[in-house]
Amino acid sequence: MRFIIVAVLFLAGCASTTPNFILAPQVFISQSNQLQQSRFAFNVSDQRGVPYTLRLRTDDKVQQLKASNDIRAHLEQTLAQALSAQGAVLDSNSNTQMTVKIAQLQALVEQRTLEHAVTNQVALTVSIQTPQGSFSKTYSGDSSFNAPFKMDVAAVERELRVLTEQVLVQLLQDTSWQNAIRN
Repeated sequence: MRFIIVAVLFLAGCASTTPNFILAPQVFISQSNQLQQSRFAFNVSDQRGVPYTLRLRTDDKVQQLKASNDIRAHLEQTLAQALSAQGAVLDSNSNTQMTVKIAQLQALVEQRTLEHAVTNQVALTVSIQTPQGSFSKTYSGDSSFNAPFKMDVAAVERELRVLTEQVLVQLLQDTSWQNAIRN
C-alpha cells in the first residue's frame, strides 16, 4: 500500500503543470489637459473570437491558455487612469460613450525540438457614440521573436505586455478619437 502511495505522488510530481500567464500592461502618460472639458462614459469590452491569451503548439498538440488575471478589467482600469490624467471626466450617465474593444490579444508559440518561435498580436478598436454621430478606429501591433530551447512563460508575458503597452500609447496619443469626443 505504501508503494502505491509513493508511486502516485511520484507520478503527480512528474506531471507537467499548466503555466500561469499574467498580462498586466501599464501606461505612464504625463498629466495634461488634452481631454479637459471632455465628459464621457467609458468601458472596455473583450470581443476576441478566441478565449485564450497564449496558444502553445508542440508537434501536433495545441494547448490554449487563458490569462490568470482579468485582462478586460485590468485594461479598463489602466485606460481610465490614463484618460483621467489627460483631463477627462468619466461619467457613466453621459450621452457620449467611448468603448475600447479588445479585438485581438494573444501570444502564439510554436515549440520545436531545440527552439521556439513566438508571435504576438494586439488589436484594440476605439468606438465612440455621440448624439452627433459615431467614430471607430483600430490600433494594432505585431511582434515576434525566436529563442532557444523551451518556452519561457515570463519572456512571452513580457513581450506581449510591452506590445500591448505600445498599442495603448498609440491609442492614447491619437488625436482623431479625441476630436470625436470633443465634437
